[in-house]
Amino acid sequence: MPSVPALGLGRFLPCSILSRHPYVLAAYDYDFLDHVAAYEQALPQEQPVTLFIQLGWQYRQAEAAARLAQDFRAARERMPQISRVLVLANDPEEVAVLSAQGMEVVFCHQNAFLDERRYPILPFIRKRYDALYIARITPFKRHALLREVESLRLIGEIAEGERDYAEETLRGLPQARWSRRCPSPLVMLPINRARCGMCLSAEEGGMFVSAEYLLCGLPVVNTANIGGRDFVMPDFAVSRVADDAAAVAAAVREWIAQSPPAADIRAATLAMMRPHREKLLELLGGGRCRR
Repeated sequence: MPSVPALGLGRFLPCSILSRHPYVLAAYDYDFLDHVAAYEQALPQEQPVTLFIQLGWQYRQAEAAARLAQDFRAARERMPQISRVLVLANDPEEVAVLSAQGMEVVFCHQNAFLDERRYPILPFIRKRYDALYIARITPFKRHALLREVESLRLIGEIAEGERDYAEETLRGLPQARWSRRCPSPLVMLPINRARCGMCLSAEEGGMFVSAEYLLCGLPVVNTANIGGRDFVMPDFAVSRVADDAAAVAAAVREWIAQSPPAADIRAATLAMMRPHREKLLELLGGGRCRR
């Protein structure tokens, strides 16, 4: 899907055009709100515009939902051509909380729109690591829960302002091989080299990588969380554990001892993604974006 040029910025706005007739854009909440002035320049003036807004963080608390609603009301005052803002939530509870703030919301999970062709099962690749965690080295990702996992692969950036925290965290995980990044087209390689994937945050958004693990046929170790990632996770491929390093390590050992067939994990994940894809097609083609 093409991006929208940001007039005068010499680059493109972070969004996708889903339809031109009617005019429908999809963007993340922060990507839209951080670039309101550029959108004001770039969007057509005389044509109604519908925004499909995905959520990069959880909005189950009323205070955060109220701020989001206020920010979008202010944006619509600046751009009266925005005839509709439809939020695609990752959690049914977000639908209720954001609806109470006057927003239009549907449950349509971000992880359903991963391109599964980029996350194949590669049976010819040898397993080298017990566990893989693809996550920025930052406090909310809770890497310390991995300290008892024996064989560990980490991939994740370090923000300059969190360098001291990240270096201390990595010193506490001497058994880990860490890389700052992996090119997106090649991320299926480290995923397929691991025996299971880690999902350890207590709060974030839908967490794309949780579904990337599963599409590559890996089971996951998952802590209790808000943000919605659990809604595209087959139960038989998920070990739900307490916020405890010993519990995390025990779950990893259990997956090493006995894991579901990779093809079954992938197929079940795709089946859970399908209703959300159908929902988006319904929203685009069924007249709901034509108001």
